[in-house]
Amino acid sequence: MTTRTRVAALAATLAVVLGAAGCTDDAAVKSEADTAKPAANQKVAKPPARLTTANFASVTLAANAKVKSWSGVMRMSFNGQVVTATIAQTYQPAAMRMDMSGPQFGGVAHAILIDGVLYLQLPIPQARGKYLKFDPKTTKDPTATAFVQLLEGSDSRKSDKAVAKAIVKARFVGRDTVGFRKVDRYDLTMNNAAMLKALGMKRPAGMPKTSVQSLWIGADRLTYKSVSGGTQVTVTGYNTVGTIRAPSPRMIIKTGH
Repeated sequence: MTTRTRVAALAATLAVVLGAAGCTDDAAVKSEADTAKPAANQKVAKPPARLTTANFASVTLAANAKVKSWSGVMRMSFNGQVVTATIAQTYQPAAMRMDMSGPQFGGVAHAILIDGVLYLQLPIPQARGKYLKFDPKTTKDPTATAFVQLLEGSDSRKSDKAVAKAIVKARFVGRDTVGFRKVDRYDLTMNNAAMLKALGMKRPAGMPKTSVQSLWIGADRLTYKSVSGGTQVTVTGYNTVGTIRAPSPRMIIKTGH
């Protein structure tokens, strides 16, 4: 797999856990070819050396080590439905905020993950605008526990190692543009069982042995877009996220679990 793993592993883990790995991403937007020509008196920047299967993980891991936070937009297609989400994540301290919208929610659902504890706000009258608290150490709700594991799969300490172990082949596809940034696209062949094992998960029955993940890598060796299965993540910024805090006690509903 690749190694710009913070975003990549999040996308891959979402797709894999939901059983979408190896499927075509019908929600992804096709990249436009880079057709812009430089002015006659303008120097053309020399493109960075292409990464290879041998150095992809080490080079991107080194770049990721400098990342303290990131924000982005995720779009996931599953069973004919599309879920969109804005994501903000910090690593020190480790925390994530995700705002999700889709037909499954009937509005916007808000999730906050701090120290392995999930706070979930659903757009339903019973919630009264408050958060449900799920601690995997005490909750009996298997869905909540699975969701916590899903979000923790994006932890850079776990996902970087998982990607490094799972990558089978890195293939340079071509030059592209994400927003205003010139990037290189790489298609990574991943070993699904190795990826999930490194994340502490088992490979579900019927899952393909390998899957392909596409990453758009900048000259700084950071990922600015990733597509895996039915999931696409576009990074909107690095090292720009402020402190993510847990909801105040008065905003939490006791779940009884």
